[in-house]
Amino acid sequence: MNHTPEKRKILAPVPLGSECKIAIQQAMIFHKVYGSEIILLHVKTEFSFFHRLLKPNRLKKYIKRAQKKLKKYARNYFGGEIPDFISMQISTGELIQEILHAAKKTKCDLIIISKGERIVSRLSFLKNENADKLISDAVCPVLTISGKHIEKGINDILIPVDITKKITNKVAWVKYLAKKFNAKVHVISVLDLDIALLKSLAHRKALEIENSIKEVGLDVNVELVKADNRSMHDVVLSYIDELNPDLVLMMTHQESILFDNYIGKFASDIIHRSESPVFNLVPRKETLIGNLFDSFDTQKKSWQDINLK
Repeated sequence: MNHTPEKRKILAPVPLGSECKIAIQQAMIFHKVYGSEIILLHVKTEFSFFHRLLKPNRLKKYIKRAQKKLKKYARNYFGGEIPDFISMQISTGELIQEILHAAKKTKCDLIIISKGERIVSRLSFLKNENADKLISDAVCPVLTISGKHIEKGINDILIPVDITKKITNKVAWVKYLAKKFNAKVHVISVLDLDIALLKSLAHRKALEIENSIKEVGLDVNVELVKADNRSMHDVVLSYIDELNPDLVLMMTHQESILFDNYIGKFASDIIHRSESPVFNLVPRKETLIGNLFDSFDTQKKSWQDINLK
């Protein structure tokens, strides 16, 4: 299995407006680390199959105008000249399906979705149930950005974990990202049982996670928090507001269920209510998670430089 593809690709669906800048800015954070190609995708949803069939000239004119506008915004962002690693695509059809199709066709390694208020009205897939479908069906991670944007880099990464469940994949992923970005790792686990934290099994497991992350040379902070009659997602969201991390890493499905496309309530609440960007992982056979663990040898406790693919 090849873990070193010649190109790493980021797909950034964008509107035709100044909001395009946000998507480019976030993609550039990852480009600086991975040297990625950035694909800007604009989807025109108003053109149905019948419009495309009956009014092909109108469609051609729209695509030409859209290409011109997209190039204009890209030139403005880069100060005149568009770098070679930027490519642009114009597509027509149903928004989610077009994004998923483009992701599969380009074999991209990351999809970046900006959820700013003005963009929500233009990109209808950002309605919660549709965003969940996009994340569930994507063959690569999806970075969702609602409030705070990644400004200059990723310095703090938060992972919420349920210590009572299998978390191997999530811990390995946070090691990988934190290593690449030289970031500090923050782990939070919410306990809904009235037990003494220091004597609990959860505390012992938390120490194991902490030591595992430290062993690869990363700075880490682990917090065990009692729910105190609050929901788990409310506790985590409060912690996100307090910590203000650059990235929240979420495994959107239970890691033991590899073929279930349903995003649980906890993950969905974090995705849609977090002010910090959320890096969403979907466990899937023969995709990112499988490739990650072929390259990351947890038994030898060694770090290998791997790709987002």
